[in-house]
Amino acid sequence: MIERATICLENGGKHVLHIPRKSFTTRRSLHSAFWSHGAGDINLPNWWHALLQVPTSNPPRWFSKANTRKTRNTVSDTNGLGLLDFLYPVRTLAIIREYVRKSTTALPRHPRSQLPPQRSRNYTSIADIPTNDGQGQVGAVDDTATDHASAVDLAAIEASHLTNTELTAKLHDSLFIHQQVSVCQLWGYYVKLRERSVLLAPNDLAQLFTRLSQSHGTFGLEKTRELFDSIDPSERRAVHYACAVSAALRQDDLRSAIGLHAEAATCVGGGSFGTSLVFKHAVERANWNAALAVWRQFGDHRRMYLPESFLWAEIDRLPLPGLLEHARNAVEFAISSIEESTFAEAAPARKLAFAVVHRALSVHNADFDPFVQADLVEKAQSLQEPSGDLLRAAILQHLSLGVQNSEHSQRGLDLYRTARMNPSFVPDQELLHALLRRCHDLRSSEEMYYILEDYRKHHMEVPRHAYLPLLSQLARHGDIDVVDQLSREYISRFGAQDISVLAPQLLHACYRRAEVDRAIGVIESLQQKYGYIPDIRAWNTVFATYSRVDDCEGAMRILDRLVATNVKPDSKSYGILMGMFAKRSDLAATNEVYEQAISEGVNPSFDMVSSLILALATNDRLDEAERMAEHSLDMDLDAPPRKIPSLTGDHTRTRMWNILLGQHAMKGQLDKVFSLQNRMQEAGIAFDGATYAALMQSLCIKKLPFAAQKILKVVMPKVGIRPTALHYAIVMSGFLNVKDYPKIFSLQNRMDKQGIKPTFSTRNTLLRAESCMDEKDYFEGNSDHPTFEASRAQKVLTDTLDHLNPMELASLGPSKFAQSNAPNVAFQTSYFPYMINLYGRKRLFDKVAEMYDLYISTRQKFSPDVNASPPVELLSALMTSYTKAGEYHEAEKCWQLALEKAQHVACKSDADTSQAGWVLHKYRFFLALPLTRHMHVLAATSRIDEIGPLVESLQQAGFQLSTHNWNKYVQVLVQNDRALVAYQICEGKLMEGWPGWQRFGPEINAKRSIKKQWVPRSWEMARPFPHYETLVYLASAYLTAQGRAYGVGKELVREMEEVAPKTVEAVYKMPKYDDKIQNLLLSRE
Repeated sequence: MIERATICLENGGKHVLHIPRKSFTTRRSLHSAFWSHGAGDINLPNWWHALLQVPTSNPPRWFSKANTRKTRNTVSDTNGLGLLDFLYPVRTLAIIREYVRKSTTALPRHPRSQLPPQRSRNYTSIADIPTNDGQGQVGAVDDTATDHASAVDLAAIEASHLTNTELTAKLHDSLFIHQQVSVCQLWGYYVKLRERSVLLAPNDLAQLFTRLSQSHGTFGLEKTRELFDSIDPSERRAVHYACAVSAALRQDDLRSAIGLHAEAATCVGGGSFGTSLVFKHAVERANWNAALAVWRQFGDHRRMYLPESFLWAEIDRLPLPGLLEHARNAVEFAISSIEESTFAEAAPARKLAFAVVHRALSVHNADFDPFVQADLVEKAQSLQEPSGDLLRAAILQHLSLGVQNSEHSQRGLDLYRTARMNPSFVPDQELLHALLRRCHDLRSSEEMYYILEDYRKHHMEVPRHAYLPLLSQLARHGDIDVVDQLSREYISRFGAQDISVLAPQLLHACYRRAEVDRAIGVIESLQQKYGYIPDIRAWNTVFATYSRVDDCEGAMRILDRLVATNVKPDSKSYGILMGMFAKRSDLAATNEVYEQAISEGVNPSFDMVSSLILALATNDRLDEAERMAEHSLDMDLDAPPRKIPSLTGDHTRTRMWNILLGQHAMKGQLDKVFSLQNRMQEAGIAFDGATYAALMQSLCIKKLPFAAQKILKVVMPKVGIRPTALHYAIVMSGFLNVKDYPKIFSLQNRMDKQGIKPTFSTRNTLLRAESCMDEKDYFEGNSDHPTFEASRAQKVLTDTLDHLNPMELASLGPSKFAQSNAPNVAFQTSYFPYMINLYGRKRLFDKVAEMYDLYISTRQKFSPDVNASPPVELLSALMTSYTKAGEYHEAEKCWQLALEKAQHVACKSDADTSQAGWVLHKYRFFLALPLTRHMHVLAATSRIDEIGPLVESLQQAGFQLSTHNWNKYVQVLVQNDRALVAYQICEGKLMEGWPGWQRFGPEINAKRSIKKQWVPRSWEMARPFPHYETLVYLASAYLTAQGRAYGVGKELVREMEEVAPKTVEAVYKMPKYDDKIQNLLLSRE
């Protein structure tokens, strides 16, 4: 009996379903005890266990006695299959019958090869049952299809025991409430209802469409199309078409999707039916003919019902970089259409391309490749369509990324400048306002003039909201006249009630231009006309203007004026005053102002402490300055500067530490610079542009300009700090020191490409580089002129003077080549000392006179104080020329002017120049350059004895002689038969740090090494060192003394050895070189 039951089970579950047999009719059933007695050792297949998963204690909801009776009494349910119903439990038999009923469609997906291997015992009577393929080979089957079919069948089985109402409600709940129900189950429920001819509600049918079309895998997509085909065309709604289109597209059947879309466009009255999906699919795959068809269908049939957004909904969701590429492809398609057909026939393609381009350019606040956008705009303009709107959209797209992305913002402004030359470009107020905000954020002034012009040209007047940004930025640019004009215009249109807003902009423009008298005039004028009462912020701007021209006395007069008018200075006021004295290294005056502020109850601010650190640093008390910077980390200071978004960390103390970095950088102390920067990182102090400028300066002084250039090109952009003209000037000067002139020109070109305007610092470096190239060409014989002609340098100077603009003063950063001059003087005069000195050394005195006349005319053009004495650097250059020309009287006049200049510039606050020690520490070398030239004059006019008293009086006043001064003094003494005095001065002033000739290595390198010790920088002036030429002069004097009469010569040599042993030793051991100076001075001895 057991064997017979096993055969029936195997044949019924796996084989019999394929073999139609006559059904057995029987009502006998085994007792339930059969299943637990005597059959436990039968190894049943897995499918059988699956049929027994429903526990006996919890029958399914659809199971009932009625169903049991129906199942047991209905013989036809077995479909003619030979099943022994008495072998099966009651409820299992019903499940098997339902499963067998679906075998006609399910069995092709379930071949025998996919079933688990037979695990039951084989008996001899059934051991040779043939397989489906006759060979027992296992074939491949789609597991996913098997799972889907099984799930559908099981859902249908479950649904078969529900009434129509119950099944409809279950499908509705599964569609809208129980979202976890699979699409296979949903389809099974739907099939059962369809068999019963039950129609779904429209909402249920639409939801079923949506669930099927959005499902994963191919099953749902296939059923979507099957469901769509089953609906009568007259009853199809927009949602049905939308789901069918979506399913076709997900199967990459674009042709069917376009056909469905075309049918929907003509048949459906309203709603969305997948237009955006088809359009997006065609665009993404660059099928522009299909995209054009959809676009035209939408325009012909749907535009009257739907807004334009229905077409672009999916396109707008694409990432902007990809969308720009698609737009560029659309333009290329339009261009090819024009080439392959007539211009009129290609009109739809052109219009489609422009529509895609405009859509791509309308996406904002997303990053993109600016070069792709530029190429897109350029190609789109070739389609011969009005490009004004196109340029407007491109500009707004750049500006949408905000000020944090300076590259896009700058490109937007550049594109605006270019677009203004296009006749079809008419900027509306929205665009102008966006440009205005971005220019204000970027502090870009040049475009402000274009915006102002476009407001008046295209909109007749400037709107009220635009005045303040315009005034603010133009004031920053230093354009006093335009700011004054706009202010008057605003008052005439809107009244003077906003005078408190306009006055600070006028004062700020004066500050940027360093025009003190005009700032005072603005305040007095506004007081008289409009009753303006300046507050402390306005007076602080006046203080800052005095600071720009280094007028401490004038600032103190304003302070006294404030005290008289009961306006109390704040911490910023005292910070500015202290900064003025600290820049001049007037430590006593700085401390005095600080104590006055504390006595008046003003809490120390960051600017005040920074000024104290600067005063200490400029007096070479760097250790004290560093201790104060460390102490400030724990101080509670007021009035922190405005936070800079690009800086991370504590930005309030950055300036204090930058002061220390700058002082060590000028001394070439690279290790100390690195140490301080590490300390800044440990303390969480932010780095800014000045921090990196100090590091670059120290590297350039150490003749490592390539390392500084790496910081400029790599490090600073990486940390988000944009290099300025000062950074370029530092690196360019570094390459000037190592005579790598092509690098200077390369950096200048890089500045131009990045839109960084040159300053007098970069122009001075370029001027020197070009003059060096001129000298090189002259000495190498490459010049076309028989005499020296600085043609390159002259061209740079001419171009500079032609474009000289006082608004350049609006650049607040520190500058190179300013020397001791205020910015309003340096920007116009810094070029002439070098050129006059260059021509003077070449004895081109006509050129010197020409340069001086050019200086006078330039000074008259930009400076109201025409009678002011020239800068000391220019006086020194003139003295060189006059000395070489033998015009000693003129050179003497220049020296007197230099002394007067020193008394005005280098004098301490409230000091008496008739007393000793009146010179500020910072200006102790102020007369170093003209003093050397004056020594030549005194020697040439046989007044050598006046040099000693002159040097003594200068030192008593507080001036110091540079290394070059002492060496020249010694050489002049030797040349005028003052050998013993020369040895004494050399021993006392120059030989203290003499290391000996062995310090310089092999003899062949000694001369070159000792000449490198003199570097014409201020920090080297405090380290006296003997020049090679000086030692040769002293050697000549020593040999001359030895060659004299026995008694006189021996006594002089003995005195030299007594008063200057180090000098005599250096002279005695000096290597012999076959050079010009030794051959001239020592060959006769």
